[in-house]
Amino acid sequence: MSEKSTYRIACPKCGHEQSVELYDSINIKDDPSLKEALLKNQINNVSCGGCGFNFRVDKQLAYSDPVGRFIVFWYPADEAACDRDEDRFLDAIAEITRGLPEDVLAPSVHLVFTRTELIERIFMREAGLDERIIEYIKYTMYARNVKRLDPATKALLFNAHDSNDTLLAFVVQDVKTRKFEAVLHYDRKGYDALKETFSDEEKAFDLYEFFPGPHISARQNLLRELRAEAGHETEDGAE
Repeated sequence: MSEKSTYRIACPKCGHEQSVELYDSINIKDDPSLKEALLKNQINNVSCGGCGFNFRVDKQLAYSDPVGRFIVFWYPADEAACDRDEDRFLDAIAEITRGLPEDVLAPSVHLVFTRTELIERIFMREAGLDERIIEYIKYTMYARNVKRLDPATKALLFNAHDSNDTLLAFVVQDVKTRKFEAVLHYDRKGYDALKETFSDEEKAFDLYEFFPGPHISARQNLLRELRAEAGHETEDGAE
């Protein structure tokens, strides 16, 4: 079931403090309307009792689809904390999984760090797309457009609205301003070919090694590679 807790929140505009109920988790089987509210940016919204300012509280939230056996945990965090928080999350999931009965199949569990990632993951699942293959496609798009798509400043997001049976659409977003700058397309036949390739057990293992999860992100993989290269260059240049 969906769960709420009471929090003491200060208005970001006037500083007025008030106690509000915010969702800690939403279960779309129990209340399908919560999914629509999430997509419309209406979950955990607060109206200030002092000045009337409306704002959204970004906090930890679990999105659960029991029918699809799909759970996404949203942990708002800056990029510097992503690796640390992912390690903690992995430990927590391992503990939960160990407690499941042997005859219970664990759901697909995902970790995201932004609301945009959360919505994107939901749309991928609804479109019947494999998130690891989508992120693999993003990785290749970054690699082929290094000058235009610097992972340090640009994010690639799957765009379900403009995707169809022929093309998959991806939006380029400026990380700092959050503005959408361009739409890139990828041939759907290319996705189908990759799906066929990764249906091979050995190839699938390679894909899972590249994107082990629970935070499946081509951009984060690239940023880790860049940090590793920078660290290697520093070591080589040290006296």
